[in-house]
Amino acid sequence: MKFYVRRAVLLLAFAAAPAHAQLDLQAAIRIAQEQDPRSAAALAAAEAAAESAVADAQWADPTLKLGIVNLPTDTFAFDEQPMTQKVIGISQKFPRGNSAALAGERGAYIAESGYAGAADLDQALAREVGIAFLTVAEQLRVRELLTQNRRWMQELVGYNRARLATAQIQSQQLLQSQLALARLDDRIAAADGEINRARGELSRWIGAAAWGVLEITPPAWADTRDWVSAQSLPVPMEILEQHPAVAASSARVAAERADVALAEEAYKPQFGVDISYGQRDRTPMSDGADFASVMLSFDLPLFHRDRQDRRLAASRARESAGMLQRQNLLQQLHAELNGAVAMAQSLDRRHAEYRETLLGQAEATADAVLKGYASNTADLEAVIAARMDAIETQISAARLNYNYFRALARVRYFRAIPGDGNSK
Repeated sequence: MKFYVRRAVLLLAFAAAPAHAQLDLQAAIRIAQEQDPRSAAALAAAEAAAESAVADAQWADPTLKLGIVNLPTDTFAFDEQPMTQKVIGISQKFPRGNSAALAGERGAYIAESGYAGAADLDQALAREVGIAFLTVAEQLRVRELLTQNRRWMQELVGYNRARLATAQIQSQQLLQSQLALARLDDRIAAADGEINRARGELSRWIGAAAWGVLEITPPAWADTRDWVSAQSLPVPMEILEQHPAVAASSARVAAERADVALAEEAYKPQFGVDISYGQRDRTPMSDGADFASVMLSFDLPLFHRDRQDRRLAASRARESAGMLQRQNLLQQLHAELNGAVAMAQSLDRRHAEYRETLLGQAEATADAVLKGYASNTADLEAVIAARMDAIETQISAARLNYNYFRALARVRYFRAIPGDGNSK
């Protein structure tokens, strides 16, 4: 119920927000986590396991017995035969060895695994939303760059039109600049298609909010950036020991270990006690003294080869499988983390080169060729080529930057950093 209340409050809050308000990554992750039914289902399952663990640790309920013993069937009289009794009794079965406590312990580990699994789902969701959000932001930034350069191309067409009017150039040069402008318009239209496709992917997580105004500036994530910069490959595997996915796997192994202990308890006898009290009436042959009985019972697990032995072997096999699965998970996460760190470091270096050198060189080249065209020392084809090269350089730099932050989103998942788009 709390999940649906939070979701309703969140959706109402965004519905009441101004239409021009920008949705940032932090808010997108929060919407996705509030709307995601998987984490809510995982938490509900973990809570169910926790409740079941308490119940599993309890003794069986006692059994109350009420009855009549040795009632003569010819007269059905209670005072005719001395052995006729009205009996009340209670019996109690005791857990086999320490099986009750072990069952509760196993259930507690299952619940712990469920809670850790729910946390892992939240982290994975933050990663997926971050990647999808940054993809939309990248496409929006590309369109923004194309639009900015379109204005430059429009000015070039206007400049050529004025020069044609004064017979300084031929008509084919005007047509050539108009064709370059049309091609740029086509790229903007293609970018619009990519934006809508990326918004559709993002809407899987945040619904209609994906089609609103989005903040395209990448998040800060200063702590993650500093951590990545400081790493040398391979990163230590110990970093992943506290990851929710690993914690969930460890808890499952602990539950299987408790199950092995439970299987070992099955070799012990299960005891029970039966206490009864029989009330008699006076008869001609008896003074009617009441009877009390106490009985102790226990089973004899003698034939265990095809039952207890098999169950113990199965429990040990499941424990071994769980340990191997945990080790495989650690290795997989470690490999993926190393890949994400390596990718982020490479992208950061490449983007720095663009930022410090290539962007300035491309813009300076385009300006120099344009000045040459104005002074009739360069042709129009060189002007357009230089400007298109500057555009491609700007777009490449933007894509490198967003690829870098998508790699950081993956790193943040492996480091189990909460899904906060504006966190340090």
